[in-house]
Amino acid sequence: MLTVTDIPVKPRILIADDSRIVRATLIKQIEGMFEFREALDGEQAWEALLLDQSIRVVITDLTMPRLDGYGLLRRIRASRISRIREIPVVVVSGSDESEERERAKAAGANDLIVKGIGTAQLLSRLDVLAKLVSNQSDLERGLEVLVSRQQDEALPAMMRADVFQAEAEALLQQAQKARRNFVLINVCVALHRPGRADAVNPPETVMEAIGHLLQRTVRQSDHVARTGEEQFTLAAGSISAEAARIFAQRVAHAISRAQLIKDRTIGLVASCGLVSLAEQSGGAGLQGLQELARVRARLGLDRGLTGVIGDAEEAALRHGDCLVPGTGEAGSEPDVATLLQWLKDGRHAEVMPHIAKLSSELRPLVDLLLQQAQR
Repeated sequence: MLTVTDIPVKPRILIADDSRIVRATLIKQIEGMFEFREALDGEQAWEALLLDQSIRVVITDLTMPRLDGYGLLRRIRASRISRIREIPVVVVSGSDESEERERAKAAGANDLIVKGIGTAQLLSRLDVLAKLVSNQSDLERGLEVLVSRQQDEALPAMMRADVFQAEAEALLQQAQKARRNFVLINVCVALHRPGRADAVNPPETVMEAIGHLLQRTVRQSDHVARTGEEQFTLAAGSISAEAARIFAQRVAHAISRAQLIKDRTIGLVASCGLVSLAEQSGGAGLQGLQELARVRARLGLDRGLTGVIGDAEEAALRHGDCLVPGTGEAGSEPDVATLLQWLKDGRHAEVMPHIAKLSSELRPLVDLLLQQAQR
């Protein structure tokens, strides 16, 4: 029987570099905290990603034979496999020039590290990406396991809201003093039935499972607590807004996609309000940041949106623009292959907003089948 301990604990890092010395140096820094796998060039790294589903983060050099780091990045971000397309990628470079950093970021890199980086700093940055950003299927499976587990035993108590306030305040002050970033994520969850505007709170067993999955997923330095009947708040320090967004996006989709509700006509919507200290001008206080994160989460939840509502999404929604349910991103829409897979998975509630597009795209196929049947 599947248990919570089946979920991987030590993340696996893929190191792609044609220099044996660089690979050995990185391995020496990360072994003990991470598992690792090596690749001599981009092609080997790509093959490893296709075969090894346990890889959580890719560290890649930019200059490699056969397929360089930029080519590997483009191939990863264009992959039709979501596990690969969404994997965090760290570029290792010989310099810290802004031009190279921007080019790597434009190609899809989540971070850039300079060769010779200190062990503590490297481990901290990998911890953000590998531990905070878990594999999507692991999150979904973890939720399902936690819900079923409650039938046999009670889950540990979560951090009290008052304790969370004190811890989050201390984390914010540390970030402001060290001039580092601080992020709050408000996770709001509700049950939505297609075609209806009203929403209801999920069963308590589901909410408890979500809370404890968040507890297990975040770093030891971060804090999470239940701050309302239908919401949780997570506080994280020394983390980029981009890494926090990846984590929030995966959590939101894990909640909506996990098989937690027996009634398939009802959709589980998870909206994550994201606020970053870096985006706030002046001395932002904890209460102000919390309220902004909560408002953003409710803004998405009231519109039945699963995903992340940050500064750009809030502005788009208030301007009257439409965000596609299930993405939390303006202008993006699932393709036909994704919609068909959702149908196969029984996720009818997520397909319904796109049923007109699906019908239109499949109409030529239906016409062809009807012509063949009439012959």
